[in-house]
Amino acid sequence: MGMAGGGGGATVQRGGGRKRRRRRMVADINITPLVDVMLVLLVIFIVTAPSMTKDGVDVDLPHAKGTAGGGTNAAAIVVSVDPTGRVYVGDKSVEAANIDTEIPKLLKGHESETVTVRGDTNARHGSVIKVLSALRAAGITKVSFAVSGEGGK
Repeated sequence: MGMAGGGGGATVQRGGGRKRRRRRMVADINITPLVDVMLVLLVIFIVTAPSMTKDGVDVDLPHAKGTAGGGTNAAAIVVSVDPTGRVYVGDKSVEAANIDTEIPKLLKGHESETVTVRGDTNARHGSVIKVLSALRAAGITKVSFAVSGEGGK
């Protein structure tokens, strides 16, 4: 029994004389689901991150037309003046009588940074001017004012 030159396929015997080789298990991790989950988490953080940044104390900012809308940097220094005239550097309250001494202490080493002043719509003009005077005494030369656009709060 030989093979004729014509074209039959070779037959493989199972069992019998040949030893069966074990297939080696492939220990690769399928990273496609991992990448999918990570991308979903990244999108969630990108969408929610702006709402997590807090710019000091909540104040009702004055409205202005044609604002650039740049907002404040998350790492920027924010000085807020609430309607009662209380002053806050970030979240820390500063006594009105001690503004001229406390603000320079709190901002020491940050003279080259921009300070954003967030004055409430109902805050007295004199309170905001006192803050500006204290900032100047602290060596702060870059000051910006936060306002909200039309119709927003």
